[in-house]
Amino acid sequence: MHRFPSILIAILTLAISQPGTTWAATNELHYRDYTTVQLKTRLAEIDAELAGLARFTPRTGTGTIGWISTRAGSRDRREWVEIALPENTPIDQIVLVPLLWNDAQKGLQADGFPEVFDVIIGNKDRSEIEVIARFGPEDRLLPRTAPLVIPIPKKTASWMRIKATRLMPDAREGNYIFCLSEIMVFNGDRNVALAQPVQVSSEVGGWGVEAINKDALTDGFTPFLMDASSGTDSNPHLAFFPENHTYSFTLDLGSTNSVDEIRIHSADMSEYVPQLGNSDFGVPYHLVIEGANRPDFSDAVALLDYRRESIYESGAILIRHVPETRCRHIRLSIPEPYQTPYMPAGRRRNFGLAELEIISNGRNVAQGTPPVFSRQKALLQQRNSITDGSNHYGEILPIRKWIEQLARRHDLERERPLLAAELEKRYDRQQSTIRRMIGLAILLAVGIVISLLIGWIVRMRAVLNIRERIAANLHDELGANLHAIGLLGDMAKNKVDARDTLLEILDRIRQLTERSGKAARHCANLLEAKELCADLTEEMKHSSDRLLADAEHNLTFEGVEFIHRLTPRKRIDLFLFYKECLTNIVRHSHATCVTTRLTGSPKEIHLIITDNGQGLRDIPRSLKRRAHLLRAKLGIENPPTGGTCIALKLKTKICGFKPLRLKESKGS
Repeated sequence: MHRFPSILIAILTLAISQPGTTWAATNELHYRDYTTVQLKTRLAEIDAELAGLARFTPRTGTGTIGWISTRAGSRDRREWVEIALPENTPIDQIVLVPLLWNDAQKGLQADGFPEVFDVIIGNKDRSEIEVIARFGPEDRLLPRTAPLVIPIPKKTASWMRIKATRLMPDAREGNYIFCLSEIMVFNGDRNVALAQPVQVSSEVGGWGVEAINKDALTDGFTPFLMDASSGTDSNPHLAFFPENHTYSFTLDLGSTNSVDEIRIHSADMSEYVPQLGNSDFGVPYHLVIEGANRPDFSDAVALLDYRRESIYESGAILIRHVPETRCRHIRLSIPEPYQTPYMPAGRRRNFGLAELEIISNGRNVAQGTPPVFSRQKALLQQRNSITDGSNHYGEILPIRKWIEQLARRHDLERERPLLAAELEKRYDRQQSTIRRMIGLAILLAVGIVISLLIGWIVRMRAVLNIRERIAANLHDELGANLHAIGLLGDMAKNKVDARDTLLEILDRIRQLTERSGKAARHCANLLEAKELCADLTEEMKHSSDRLLADAEHNLTFEGVEFIHRLTPRKRIDLFLFYKECLTNIVRHSHATCVTTRLTGSPKEIHLIITDNGQGLRDIPRSLKRRAHLLRAKLGIENPPTGGTCIALKLKTKICGFKPLRLKESKGS
C-alpha cells in the first residue's frame, strides 16, 4: 500500500531530479535555431569552462576494477546492485563510476554500463520504496568514460539500489553484463556509501576475483587520478629508513576540530614511462593515525588503523570515515612499512605520501600545517608537501567537486564536437555562398561587358543606318530637287520673253531651294524633322504635282486611317520611296501617264506605281535601298502594254503603327 504513492511521486519529480537536463544529455539539439554568433559564443564558453575543469587522467598499475555480473545471452535480463546506508541517512547526489575497458581501436570505453536502469531508494523495513531516477536510450549516456552524476532532491534513505533492465554487451566476448567501478552516495561532501555493505544479483569468480568483486563498489578507489586544472603541482613526500626504526610524524592543527574523515593521497610514481616503482609503492602494510588534544599524546585516540593484505587494497586516494573525534594533534605512524624488493637492504623500507587530509565537516583542517618528524634515522624528501594541498597534477579538490567536474567535462566534450560540426557546416555554406556570389559577380561582369559590346554594336549599326538614310535622303531629295531646278532653268531659258511665266518659274525655283534646305536639315537630324510628312497624302500629292507637271497623273488613296497610323519615320521613308520612283520616271522612262494607288489595311500597306514609259529591266539600286530601310517587299513588272509597274508591300507588324485609341460611345 505504501509503494505506489512513493513511486508515483518519484516519477512526477523525475524531470528535475536526473541529469538529463544538461545540454549534452538532452534529446536532439536544435542547433539550427542558433545564429552563427550564438554558436561561436557557446563554443568560446565551453572552451573557457573546460580550461577550469579537472582533466580525465586514468590510473595506471594494479588495483581493484569494480564489480562485474555474470554473463548472459539476453540483454533484457535483470541485474541489480544494492548498498546499505546508515539508517535514515540524508542524501542529495548519487554517482555511478563506469568500469573502463581499454579498447584496441576506440581507446578507453565504459564496459557493461546499462542502457536502461532505475535508481531506487527505500527505508529500512522497505515500507517506502521510491524510484528517484530512470534512464534510457533517449538520455544518451553512452559512450562515456566519466562518472554519471545524478543530482536528486534531498531524500532520506537506508539503502540504495541500481536496477538494470536492459544490459549492454561486454567488450571482450559480446555477452550481456552489468559492470560498475564505484558507487558514491553523497550527503553534502560526505560519501555515505564508503565502505558500506553491498549486495548484488550475481557475481563472477575466477582468477581475478580479488580485483573484481562487489566490495570494490564502495572501497573509494576510482579508475581516475585527481588532475585538477588549478593550483601548482607538488612532488610527493618520500621517506627511506632502516628496518629497526619506526617512522612517524605529528601535526598541530592549531585548534580543536571534530575530525570525521581521513584521506591519504598515495605517492604517484607514474610520471615516468615505464613506471619507476610498483603501483603500491610507498603504501604501508600497516598504518595508524591517532588524534589527541595533548601534545604528548597521553590522551591519544585511534582514528584509523589501516591494514592491507594485497595490492588490491590500495589506490590513488585512500578515504576512510572515522568516528567523529574532537582533537587538535594528529600522529601518523607506520608499524609495518612498505618493503621495496629491488632496493638495497639498508633502504628497502620506505613510505610515500602525496597529501594527508584531515577532514572536519567537509574541510581539510590539516592544510598548511607543517609536519614534525620524530627522531629517526630516515632519509626524508619533500617534507612540507604532506600538507601543501597539492599533488603531482595541481590542487587537491574535494571528492564531490572533483567527480562533478569530471562529469561536467564529459558533457561539454560531447557537446563541443556537435557545436564545432554545426559551425563547420555554417562556414562551408558561407564559403559555398561566397563562391556562388563570386561566380554571379563574374557572370554579371561578363554580362555587363557583353551588354556594353552589344550596345556599342547597336549604336554602330544605328550610326550606319543613319548614314545610309542620310545618303539616301541626300541622293533622293536633293537629287530630285536639283533635277527639278535644272528643268526649271531650261524652261526659264525658253521663257525669257514671257516675264510673268519667268517669275513663276523663279518662284518655283525658290520653293525648291527652300525644300532642299529642309531636306538637308532633315538629313542632319532625322529625329527633329517632325514637320516632314506630317500629312503623307498631301505630301505625295504635292510632289506628284511638282514632278509630274508635264505628264498625266492619277493618284488614289484607300484606308487613309491606317496610312496615318504609320510612325513618322516610316511615313518619311515611304514618302521618299515614292518620290524616288517619280524621279526615276521623270528622268528615265519618258512616260506621259502615271498612276499611283496607296492602300492601307490592318495587316498591310500597298503602294503601286504604274507608268506607260519605256520600261525597266532591273530594279534601281536607290529603290532597293529605300525598300530595305522600310523592311518591305519590292516588286517590278513590265506589262504587255508597255511601261513599268512598281509594287511595294509593308507588313503592319514591322512597319511601326501608332496605337489606335478608340472613342467610347455614349451608350456603352
